[in-house]
Amino acid sequence: MGAKKNREQGLLLLLAKRHDYVTSEELAEHLGTSQKTIYRLIKKINETHGEGLIQSEKGRGYKLNYEKYISQTNFQPSQRSQYSPQERRNRVMEELLLSSPNAKNVYDLFEEYYVGESVIFGDEQIIAEYLQRYELKLERKQRTLAVLGKEASIRRAISDLIQMHNIVEIDDLKNNPELNFNNYDVLFILDQIKLIEKQLGMTIPYPYNINIFSHLYILISRLRKVQQLPSEERELLSKSEQERLQQDTTLYQVSKAAIQNVEQYLQRELPESEIYYLYQYLTSSRMQGSLSKVTKFSPKVAEITNVYLDGMSQRLNIPIKGDSIFLDLANHIKPMINRLNNGIHVKNSLLDQIKMTYEVIFTDVTHVSDEVSQRFDLPKISEDENGFISLYFARIIETNQLPIRTVIMCTTGVGTSELLRVKVEKKFPELEIVDVIASRDAKRFMERYPGIDLILTTVSVSEAIQVPSLLVSAMFTKDDQNRLQKKIEAIYDER
Repeated sequence: MGAKKNREQGLLLLLAKRHDYVTSEELAEHLGTSQKTIYRLIKKINETHGEGLIQSEKGRGYKLNYEKYISQTNFQPSQRSQYSPQERRNRVMEELLLSSPNAKNVYDLFEEYYVGESVIFGDEQIIAEYLQRYELKLERKQRTLAVLGKEASIRRAISDLIQMHNIVEIDDLKNNPELNFNNYDVLFILDQIKLIEKQLGMTIPYPYNINIFSHLYILISRLRKVQQLPSEERELLSKSEQERLQQDTTLYQVSKAAIQNVEQYLQRELPESEIYYLYQYLTSSRMQGSLSKVTKFSPKVAEITNVYLDGMSQRLNIPIKGDSIFLDLANHIKPMINRLNNGIHVKNSLLDQIKMTYEVIFTDVTHVSDEVSQRFDLPKISEDENGFISLYFARIIETNQLPIRTVIMCTTGVGTSELLRVKVEKKFPELEIVDVIASRDAKRFMERYPGIDLILTTVSVSEAIQVPSLLVSAMFTKDDQNRLQKKIEAIYDER
């Protein structure tokens, strides 16, 4: 994604988080750009996605039409001639990777993009540099290009490239023109996933079902492009790999049945290693069902889970304890360790939104993950994985949020103040009203009520009192209620 697309996405996510009007000055400050750039971005977004997606009001700024925003999918051009340079290179790379180690004619690769020799040469340099991160080599001979390297590296690179990482509902893969997939293959693979779920008596949720789909689709696509997989794929399984399969006969049999179906579908014989690869994906997936939740874990899984719980408890300054919390997180950590050890990557389509909405939690999780990787000699834990872990702690905070200790302050502390108290308690149960006081007692209430989070007042509060306050009318109007709701959200965000 280019810098311009990143700015557009960042602007939309920021407006989605605020749920209210935001001035151009605030937007420019948050995004680290100028107000003129903000004006251009908003104009471009509305031109691309339809007028009214970002609404404006003089004196108040800009606001996102949230319903319109969430109803829209990512827009991608349907014609190759409209692809951006990055999208063009990704498509060319995908074709080369699927065909590896076979060479492809340069003219055939770039024919439909209508670009000249200088652009092609530049694309080659960028593609070669990108492939190096997977320890793959782009080889040019005369007028052909080929990608050379290990099969595992090739499949990993393809998985990171194929355009379906914004899919959350797996059925959305059907008849989706933006994905450029073979629809017969899509339907076949979806049937295999349903069969696997039926045999296991469990459901494979997002993102693991997408990951398994990706693995099988890449396998089928590779076999269509090459006559025979590299010799390394046809080697017999090692003794330790065979022992792992024998220890988990259920997943082995399910994996074997799915690969046999692929063989029948393609009329091709596959090496036993493909059964093992699919088995790895299944052991690296979290599943849902009556038998899916594990209650006993290896010492390593238990220790890593406790490192996360203790580390996040310290960083968020809240107690995070309980068997149910431990079990829930440990059931995620167990397959995550398998993914790390097997080199299996999951893509998190919600990552940008998670980082924006739960910025503090995500940052803290990232620090704990770095500690886990070093302490337990694991590969670096990716942002995608950290995003999923962040959701566990966001849920813990949301469901175990401490009440906001509130004092109501009025001129006399009686009469209308008691009416205000009744209205507030009825509308906002998350507020714990510890007392109703008169304004003349304001100087003494801090000694009587330490740890107050909010003063709800009908009179001005002295600047000497260092507690968040909100001035409302004694009648507690609709506008007062809306302002109080935003204040509550701000207090929770700071926590």
